[in-house]
Amino acid sequence: MGVDAPPSECRAQGAIGQFIRRAGNPQITTGAPLFTDGKVDLHMEDPDVHWDGAQWVAYWGANHASAFGADDRVRLIRRATSTDRVNWTVDDEPALVQNAEPGAWENMFLDAPTVVFNPDAPADRRYLMLYAGADSLFHVPRYPFPAYRIGAAFSADGRTFTRISESESPHGVEGLVLTPQQVFSAKFDGVVADPELVVVDGVYHLFFSSFSCSGASCETPETRGVAHATSKDGIQWTVEEAPVRSLLRTSELTSGGEQPSVVYDPVHCNWELWLRHDGEQDVAGQPVDFSNMAGVYRASSTDGVSWSVNYAFTRDFSWDPTKPGESLGLRTGADVAIQGNGRLMLYVGFDDDDVPSGFVLPSRGGGTQPATMTLNVATRDLP
Repeated sequence: MGVDAPPSECRAQGAIGQFIRRAGNPQITTGAPLFTDGKVDLHMEDPDVHWDGAQWVAYWGANHASAFGADDRVRLIRRATSTDRVNWTVDDEPALVQNAEPGAWENMFLDAPTVVFNPDAPADRRYLMLYAGADSLFHVPRYPFPAYRIGAAFSADGRTFTRISESESPHGVEGLVLTPQQVFSAKFDGVVADPELVVVDGVYHLFFSSFSCSGASCETPETRGVAHATSKDGIQWTVEEAPVRSLLRTSELTSGGEQPSVVYDPVHCNWELWLRHDGEQDVAGQPVDFSNMAGVYRASSTDGVSWSVNYAFTRDFSWDPTKPGESLGLRTGADVAIQGNGRLMLYVGFDDDDVPSGFVLPSRGGGTQPATMTLNVATRDLP
């Protein structure tokens, strides 16, 4: 993600290194007193990061309230910047705040931001943010996730974003740009979530988690995996493949992963994609039980369409309980950014070090335990 480089001669890709956790983790911890309103962020989730040519810029979903357990919590999108990958400055003003009005399609959930810069877009729309939102849990209890759809907002400076208007939305709903009905057959129900954007040659490419099911009670899973769509304006989307077959674990259309992170390397004309693909047994050892992941697999492509991935290999990055910021586990959703030949990963961990008063997370054995969420950095081929 980030600013696209000019066309290149597609140089050969040399050997690549491994992701290494950086000194200074955790970078940010929930409950830290960072904001002028005296309130704190209770949770953080689904980070997104890119290099803008001068600094690292990160976004993530958060819950903001006067205290843990308070009833004044608001969901919002945070923005932070860093020049050294260690010291992060979190903006006091949110990049986007949940529309909590009754009837709003995102009035219960707002998270999973992804932001790209397009120098060829109109001045007030140089930055495009897509995000996941929902007004309820999915209507089938056996699928314990929100009924996510995907929204869009624009910004001139990448600091604060404005949702697209009702008149611009393909659905006549402020902010809303992509629904399960657009992605799947009319006979299927489903969810679209975890958007990830990259701009290549003036085209927005969207990779996202997708799930569909059929039957009167949606009892038959039909597809599950990472899907791909494209757009010229960030509003009208054409679905290319849902799910992407080359990212499936087996020939079964329900065998795909989720929560993709994608970068395009213009020097080597190469795409890289990281995704979560875990079973329950893969995260059973993590003490906190809250949307966990064991790590992420890496896939590569020369065209962004057909991917090479091997789930029999070890993950490209995995949970390590001995490392600061993640002693109690990893929260699903890591994001990778490109800077030259290097890569930077942001990921969220669960930790029990210096927990603010009252902060708890669900324990795997039931109940809760004192814990916080942490923002952490790992790098590959960066000094």
